[in-house]
Amino acid sequence: MHAAVISYHTNPYTCGVARFNQSLAASLGVGVISLDNYLSGKTDTKVMLSIKLEEISSEVLRRLSSVLDAGHLTYDYFLHAVDGSDLEQRLCAGADRLFAASLELVSQVLHVRPDVVHVFAPGAAVAPRLAEVDCTLLTFGMAHKIRSDGYRQLGSILMSDSRSFRLEISTALHEGSSFDSDFFTVGEEITSAFCGSVHFLGFLADREVSERLMRVDALVAFFPRGVRENNTTVLSAMTHGCPIVTNFDDFSPAWMRHGETVFDIAKLVTFPRKAELQCVGEAGRRAASEFTFERLAKIVTQS
Repeated sequence: MHAAVISYHTNPYTCGVARFNQSLAASLGVGVISLDNYLSGKTDTKVMLSIKLEEISSEVLRRLSSVLDAGHLTYDYFLHAVDGSDLEQRLCAGADRLFAASLELVSQVLHVRPDVVHVFAPGAAVAPRLAEVDCTLLTFGMAHKIRSDGYRQLGSILMSDSRSFRLEISTALHEGSSFDSDFFTVGEEITSAFCGSVHFLGFLADREVSERLMRVDALVAFFPRGVRENNTTVLSAMTHGCPIVTNFDDFSPAWMRHGETVFDIAKLVTFPRKAELQCVGEAGRRAASEFTFERLAKIVTQS
C-alpha cells in the first residue's frame, strides 16, 4: 500500500506527468505530494515515486540523490522516461518494484532490473457531454479574479426565468503571470449564481473566440466601474453582432445605450428574449462598425 504518489510538478493543467499522477493517486485512494515537500519530510513511508528526471531542477536532483544515498527511501518507481543517468539507475535498482510505461522503456532498464513490470499510461476519461441549454452566455477574464457583483445580479434575474442557461468562461494568460492551479478555478459565487451551470473553456485563440461570438446568445462583461470604449472584448463582440450585458457609469460611452445597442445589468428586470437579443446585437454591430483600426490610423496620422 502506498502512502502517496510523489510528483515533481503538481499542476495537472501544465504537466502531463502531473496529470497522470493525479489520476493514479485518485485510483489508489491516496494524495499527491510534491517531490520537494516529500524530500523535506519523512521519507521512510512506502510511496509511489512517479517522476521524470529530465523535468527536475538540479538542486532537487541533488537532494534526491543525497536522501537515496542515505538509504531513507522506501518506494516503488514508475518510469516515464529514461535519461541514462547514474541517479536513474540507482533509483531503478533501489525500488521495491519498478514499473515502466512502455516496452521501449522496459528494454532500456532490463540490465538493471530484469523484474521490471511492463505497464502503460491510460488516456483521459471520457467527459460527459454538456447538456443542451436554451441560452449560452460567454465571458472573459482570469476565472478566479472575475468580479462577482454583476454575475450575482444576473444570477438573481435568471432565477425566475424558465429557460436554461450556461455561462462559458474563457481566459488569457497575461505577460509575467503563470498557469498556476488558481488560474483554472471558477469563483464559488459565480458558480452559485449560475446554479453550477458554468463551463470553463481555458485559453481560446482569436479565431475560436470569433467563432464563439457568432454562436453564443450574449457576451457578459462586468467592470470595476463601467464599460468603456477601450474595452476591446466588448467592441469585438459588438462587431460580431453579439449582444452585450454589462455595467455602466458616467464615463461609459453615450453610443452604448441600454436596450438599444447593449444591455445595462442595473436596468434589467428580466433577461431579454431571443428576438430582443438579436435586435440589440445587430444594432450594436452597426454602432461599433465605425470603430476600426483604419479609422484610428487616419486619426493618428492627421497633421
